[in-house]
Amino acid sequence: MSIINQYLSQAESLFKSKNYSSARIYARKVVKRDDRHVGALALLGHIHLQQQQYAQAESYFVSAVSIEPHTVSVLTGLLAIAEVKQDFFSAKGYLEQLINLQQQVGQYRYKLGLVATKVADMALAEHSFEWCVEHDFEEPAVQLNLGHIYKAKGDTERAANFYHQYIQLSPKQVGVGYWSLADLKQYRFSANDLALLQHFASDASLSKQNQALVYFALCKAYEQHQQIDKACESMLSANQIMAVYRPFKQPLFAKIVLSLLGHTPSPHIDSLPTTGQTPIFIVGMPRSGTTLVEQILACHSEVGATDELPFMERFALQMDMSGGYQSQLSQLSANEIMQFRQRYLTEVDHYFTEAPTYVIDKNPNNFLHIALIKSLFPQAKIINVVRNTVDNGLSVFKQFFSFGHDYSYSFTGITSYWQHYLDIMAHWDKLYPNEILHVCFEQLVREPDSQIQRMLDYCGLTTQAQCFTFYESDRAVLTPSASQVRQPMNPKAIGQAAKYQPFIAAEIAQLDAIAKKASQQFFG
Repeated sequence: MSIINQYLSQAESLFKSKNYSSARIYARKVVKRDDRHVGALALLGHIHLQQQQYAQAESYFVSAVSIEPHTVSVLTGLLAIAEVKQDFFSAKGYLEQLINLQQQVGQYRYKLGLVATKVADMALAEHSFEWCVEHDFEEPAVQLNLGHIYKAKGDTERAANFYHQYIQLSPKQVGVGYWSLADLKQYRFSANDLALLQHFASDASLSKQNQALVYFALCKAYEQHQQIDKACESMLSANQIMAVYRPFKQPLFAKIVLSLLGHTPSPHIDSLPTTGQTPIFIVGMPRSGTTLVEQILACHSEVGATDELPFMERFALQMDMSGGYQSQLSQLSANEIMQFRQRYLTEVDHYFTEAPTYVIDKNPNNFLHIALIKSLFPQAKIINVVRNTVDNGLSVFKQFFSFGHDYSYSFTGITSYWQHYLDIMAHWDKLYPNEILHVCFEQLVREPDSQIQRMLDYCGLTTQAQCFTFYESDRAVLTPSASQVRQPMNPKAIGQAAKYQPFIAAEIAQLDAIAKKASQQFFG
């Protein structure tokens, strides 16, 4: 055995025993003798990966892949880096390469399905998960994710069937399965479902998080069975648990809003050229009708929809880590604006084979980043969807969010978040007068034709009939509102919170006070 092979063997043995510092020493000895040794470079990458030194790990993997593009250990390393960075398009490419090399590895197919849902390629996701089912890949979450896909496609019956399969395969995760059924919105809980949920609510073997999800599902089931008192009890129990595990960092959020209230636009904005694409940002509270507005506009032939994109939030975080979000935002140079702009457009273009004239970014949280949006894209269209605070507050309080929106697990958090939202939106309206379109959800539901035309006019889009029959579109919808946007406007969505008033009168009164303020601010 050559000295290089001896060193590599020693490095691999030490790596397997998790002695990473010694493994690194021997792997470096290999690279000193042969700086193009792909095995040693890949091993060094994996050593740094295990120690969460991602920049160093990526550097070794990039070097290795430039020498040999089809090495499994290198591609799995690059995949891990892409997952850490939440770079789903790159992850998709690495997984496709790995599948070409090792076609029977179920883990790659499963991961490809997950990544495909993140990039809104529902056909690829469905194909990947179905492969897992056909090849007996033992991961119950395959059924869960197939349920999510059929939910996005509007097939409630098939989605429910997969969720029931998941419940059978994952007895310790029944909360996840039952909440997924509840989140279908069109699913009707049977008397047997209700009895099982009541049983699981007192099952001490379930995790607290799963118990919370059972309570959220129970709220929906009791509501369907007209037992509003029990629905309210379940709703309160669910949120009481979640508030412990996902506490709202209210002081931090308040600090961000307060700092942004002092923002003044960068002087470079007006001197920069505009882009060929016009982004449409749909903002507001979750469960306020943002998906409905997206569905309407996405039907237009000049408009392409993406997802609830995280890029503005990521840019904000990058600035915050470089000296403070607000201060960095107000001092953006022309070069920095152009760099951020290009990064955003590059990410958005991944969603299309042919770039559309208008692109939708439907991340409700972007109401916080309107100054950043207007800095990068002065011509951007911003539609703020406003739903009655009482209905909206109850809707988010009954909703489990897989990530973010931690304020939603208490009425105190909801009222605080709404107040900060009103404060920052008032500031943006002063900075950018007549540039933000405020759409009243209730008015959109009651007078759809005039409000849809108003949105088209604001965006500078021609009138197209399919925007008025948006519910006939077969595009996949990835939010909890998937079923609602496949139906014509329904006034039943208005005033849904009223039935809870006898049980939480004080909380509803607080929300109603904010509702009056919001109505005056946006539409008075």
